[in-house]
Amino acid sequence: MSETTNSGTKGWQVSLSGLQFAVFSTRNFVFFLAVLAMNFTLFRPSPVDLLYITAFLFTLFYLTLSPRLGVTRRAVYLSLAVGAWAVSYMLASAPHVGEENVLFELLAKTFSIAIGVIGAFVSMSWNRRHFETFMRVYVVSCSIASVLGIIGFFLQNELLTWDGRAKGLIDDPNMYGSFLIPAVIFCAYLLTRTRANKVFFLGAMLLILLGIFFSLSRIALVAALACLLAYIFFQNRRDPRRLLLILLGLVVSAVLLPGIISIASPEFSERFLERLTLAQPYDLGEEGRYGRYLLVLPMIMQDPIGVGVLQLEKIFPEPIHNIWLSSFVNYGWGGGIAWLCLAFGSAVVSIRNYRRTRSEIPVVLLASLVGIVMCATLHEGEHWRHMWLFFGLVWGLNVFCLGAATKQKAARPQPMSRQGQMAPER
Repeated sequence: MSETTNSGTKGWQVSLSGLQFAVFSTRNFVFFLAVLAMNFTLFRPSPVDLLYITAFLFTLFYLTLSPRLGVTRRAVYLSLAVGAWAVSYMLASAPHVGEENVLFELLAKTFSIAIGVIGAFVSMSWNRRHFETFMRVYVVSCSIASVLGIIGFFLQNELLTWDGRAKGLIDDPNMYGSFLIPAVIFCAYLLTRTRANKVFFLGAMLLILLGIFFSLSRIALVAALACLLAYIFFQNRRDPRRLLLILLGLVVSAVLLPGIISIASPEFSERFLERLTLAQPYDLGEEGRYGRYLLVLPMIMQDPIGVGVLQLEKIFPEPIHNIWLSSFVNYGWGGGIAWLCLAFGSAVVSIRNYRRTRSEIPVVLLASLVGIVMCATLHEGEHWRHMWLFFGLVWGLNVFCLGAATKQKAARPQPMSRQGQMAPER
């Protein structure tokens, strides 16, 4: 009887393990498919939102099947911070719900920020191999977007450009440029982790940098180069000779590329130099971009609840185009404080993750997020799905899973206790 019971129990454990692996693999496939689909954002809600929601449902099912896999505290903290940001814009916008497009804007914004929570819940069961797979998928997604943007730029296709600037199938060139930044850093990371695919990742990096270049987004180009250089310094901090050679290669490329393009297309050269300034005409003046920054400061002090979505357009000709100020003036002090917790908390979490794992993955994720936030500082980045995705990945990273991956190449995620610790193997 005992043998039968034990045999039956063993058979059930094998079946449960297989089911867990099937759900886990399917969830990752759907999630990676959503990452590929992120280079199409021409309308909201987008099909990519449905894919992310599906991945989240699979994650909940996986948690149900894995009683020892608990939700990590950091995933909960991120959910609370994102929830506070959402509650703030709901409260601020409540008096204006009946106005045109306000309800739709709230719905679209909610879908976007939900990706942050989904990213955290998905990635908290990932080890190093899963994060590197995500990086490869993201590089492919950005390579597709870059090809579309570059083709659109040279053909001046209206669907793939905006005001003559490359954007692919993404809303605008600034969002497009910020979307490509993490892929550049991923390529730098993956170049040191592979021997067979070095040519692919080097080619992908150049292709994606060209995509950013033709977007003519000043901040995207600056952010991409700054974050890439910062990561290269970190990556080669113990090898000055290698660091010097890499920097020389980047300098030569930076000098040659504009020169070649200026010879091939003098018109583009003139447009590029025109864009390569600290201030355009729409940045200056009392109601220009920088002027609006000063004008909203008294509004933040006078209205702790916030004016709500789409309300500043009644006062200024354009939105505030600064996510730090926008969070305060549009969604009140609650929204502003929630954003500060997300931004600075992400840096703290990444540094602690690196210290505990000595893995470069937390550094790569932080550098990617910093590049995106730099772009959102000069643009309306609240609806950028990729920004919220990287918030989720930074907070969702589980140091126990990542640490275990450096010691063993497990094909399947090991179950964890409810405190986020790896459960002992049987």
